[in-house]
Amino acid sequence: MKEATIVCFGDSITYGYCADYGTDYVSLLRKQLKEDFPQMDITVKNKGENGETSREGLRRLEGDVLHYNPQLVIMLFGSNDCAFSDYQHRGIEEFEFNYDKIINAVQDAGIQLVLLTPPPVIEDDGMPFIENSVLNTYCDIIKEKAEEYGLMLIDMNKAFNGVAKGDLAPLLQWDGVHISTLGYKLFFETVYKHIKPLIEELAEK
Repeated sequence: MKEATIVCFGDSITYGYCADYGTDYVSLLRKQLKEDFPQMDITVKNKGENGETSREGLRRLEGDVLHYNPQLVIMLFGSNDCAFSDYQHRGIEEFEFNYDKIINAVQDAGIQLVLLTPPPVIEDDGMPFIENSVLNTYCDIIKEKAEEYGLMLIDMNKAFNGVAKGDLAPLLQWDGVHISTLGYKLFFETVYKHIKPLIEELAEK
């Protein structure tokens, strides 16, 4: 039986913060891969950490990603990097630097990397301390990195806005940032339609 490892790498959106058990995108991905590829032994590791930015991601890269020698890494940072928070905010230059370092290390290891843009948020006067206009700048950087390094890009920001049509509430939790059960269904479906051909290629090798 062919073996493969996928690492889902990121912040609380990858982790599945406050999501109902088994409804986060990583859990849905793990379940679907078992159904669609019974001839393979696919390990899907959730390496999302609540509250983290690309800075912490870079620090965790060796132990939480490269250590497992995965065939595929799906990475999502940016929501916390762009937040108006002294603790979390990472400027544009650092965000780009961190992404360059991570991308180069993953590619040097011969691992396929997929980049995701963060979903949009619902802006209000309390949480989430994020403005979509600022978030979009970080999304643009991720898109530029995907093009620069020849990586697959999954534009989750575009996917959520396309389905929401101005009403993001059903797709997000009470805080306007984290993903609801319905939102994670969309998140999973968007990821899966992109990466399924990659898994099919692994199955044929």
